[in-house]
Amino acid sequence: MSDAVRPPDHAAPMLARRRRKPLNARTAEGHGWTEWLASAGFAALLALTILGPSMTSENYGLQSQIRMAGYLLISLMSLVALEPWRRPERLLVVPWPLLVGLGWCWLSLAWAVEPAVGLRRLVLTSLVLWSTFALVRRLDLERSVLLVRGILVITLVANFVVALTNPAVGIHPVNPSGFESDLSGDWRGIMIQKNYAGLTCAMTILLFAFHAERVHLALRVAVIIASAVFLYLSDSQTSQIMVVVSLIIGALFTWLAQTKGRERLAPAGLAWVLLAIPAILFVSMAINNAPYLEMLADPAGFTGRTQIWTALIRFYADYPLFGAGYGSFWDLGPTGPIFQYGKGWVTEISQGHNGYLDLLVQIGLPGTLLVLFATLVWPTQRLLRGGDHPVRPLAAAAFIFCLGHNLTESMLFDRDSLSQVFLLIALAWLWMATASDVAGMRAPRVTMPLAGRR
Repeated sequence: MSDAVRPPDHAAPMLARRRRKPLNARTAEGHGWTEWLASAGFAALLALTILGPSMTSENYGLQSQIRMAGYLLISLMSLVALEPWRRPERLLVVPWPLLVGLGWCWLSLAWAVEPAVGLRRLVLTSLVLWSTFALVRRLDLERSVLLVRGILVITLVANFVVALTNPAVGIHPVNPSGFESDLSGDWRGIMIQKNYAGLTCAMTILLFAFHAERVHLALRVAVIIASAVFLYLSDSQTSQIMVVVSLIIGALFTWLAQTKGRERLAPAGLAWVLLAIPAILFVSMAINNAPYLEMLADPAGFTGRTQIWTALIRFYADYPLFGAGYGSFWDLGPTGPIFQYGKGWVTEISQGHNGYLDLLVQIGLPGTLLVLFATLVWPTQRLLRGGDHPVRPLAAAAFIFCLGHNLTESMLFDRDSLSQVFLLIALAWLWMATASDVAGMRAPRVTMPLAGRR
């Protein structure tokens, strides 16, 4: 540049101040802070879910309020992270089958025994469901898997530390209540109960067994062994059985992905058989419950669960279509339905120890079948369509584990219960991993578009 057109020296700082960053750099920075917010919200969701049972074991009123405030904050973080002011359709993150099942739960408040109690519980269920899908879909698959894996490892370490250094807290004392009185000596760590500890250990095993190729092999093996040891010491038999089943399912889908690639595995309509079986079972139970009650005649069967299931089946037989309404069966005091159908210690517990029976007595047969379609048929249909996404075996193993775990624990569509949240995460992974297979086109990116794109 000649002297005639070169700007004076004193103008250089002014030009430097006026020089702006490139547009793509600015939009990337804007995109980065919402990703950080989503990561923080997802980590907080996992932490609050894991600590939830312990938080509500004592001083229930205050702790419950703190818990609800935490989920409200997480929902707000999820909302901001989605940046709906740029694209309002980003708020539509929940698959329609889950919305239908959730909609029936809301409808059931119209005939609920305690609609106010049911409303509070259903608000929490809805917040957790939407926030989980919003955060998982806002993050890419790799980041969400990494965060779940990290939180579970921290939980595992904390469980070992507490159990070894403070056995009075980390190991079950003798339980005089009469239900599962053999808990003495079972390890629970920071969890309030051994079955919660067993569930987190089992999920840790699955997270390091599948889709963990980027983790050093020695670390993977060490975490799996440590989780298996704590799972054994917890004596959580349901988790022990289901983790073996889930490992087999995950290994099967890993093998199918390697041999068949993106080939369709089976007709998607085959998944309806999975709904037909419980539908026939539940209808026959409503028509004649005597054979089922005979099978549950042993009061000590399934560590006392048969006494709970007997009360639930009797209530369901009297109210098969609508039930008591969502959240209107347990923890209602002397006026609750359980006091009319159960006796003794059964009236003092807070769940039926079977997620499917608990849904039947709350939202009736139609609502339970809708929930089963959303959590069993719809995911299985997507799995049967084929595909070779590396997260598919992990998602399949996790969702099978959670559904099997509900055979002896009630966590299906139940607020922020551990198995429910892990099930939602698995379904979100599966939805993202199979989106292109269902649409029949090339897989789209699963990360959110940059803020500046239209």
